[in-house]
Amino acid sequence: MSAKVEPGTYQCKTTAATIYEAPSGAVMCRIALDIGLTGGICLIQKDGTLSERGFRDAAAILGIEGPWNWDAWGVEPDAWAGHDVEAVVETVQGDKGEFSSVKYLNPPGGGRMEKADAKGLAAKYGAKTRALFGGAPAKPAPKPAPKAPPPKPAGKTATMESVYEAWTKANLAGTDEAWWAFVEQSTGKAQNDCTPEDWGRAMANIDNLRM
Repeated sequence: MSAKVEPGTYQCKTTAATIYEAPSGAVMCRIALDIGLTGGICLIQKDGTLSERGFRDAAAILGIEGPWNWDAWGVEPDAWAGHDVEAVVETVQGDKGEFSSVKYLNPPGGGRMEKADAKGLAAKYGAKTRALFGGAPAKPAPKPAPKAPPPKPAGKTATMESVYEAWTKANLAGTDEAWWAFVEQSTGKAQNDCTPEDWGRAMANIDNLRM
């Protein structure tokens, strides 16, 4: 029976390791830890798909460098002892009561967050989030020549979200600067100052541009 270990993340040492093919057809790397538990890393899924992350994690934990060498596993399991590994332990309810189980095995420091791809995400979603929250563009766009807004349709109102959606569907979507210029040209106001009636005029302007 495995040791009882409180749930949490532990910095451990390996005491042994082996690889084997499970009855399901999956190929697993089984690693024993100095906290009295063992954990597994899937190398090949039961449908034969290689798990790139599984191979990389197992290699990083066990200090395997270069191409994966199956022949290197023809040693006693305790030959793989003494390597640093991070184990995430959870408590599982089984038929005979609760027991401790290793949920994840990670290379040392594997739980650290990676730096975000801020520029890539901004390029992909920046226009939509600025339209949603009313944020200003990173660089102020030059003001277009003042133009009188189109006549206000009687009783017509709209929301910023509906106008932005219609603007996009009308194939008018462009840069953030284009959106801000369209709003100011249609309403005579900055986005944050627009009323439902102002957004109604902007919606009418989209209809005019479609003609």
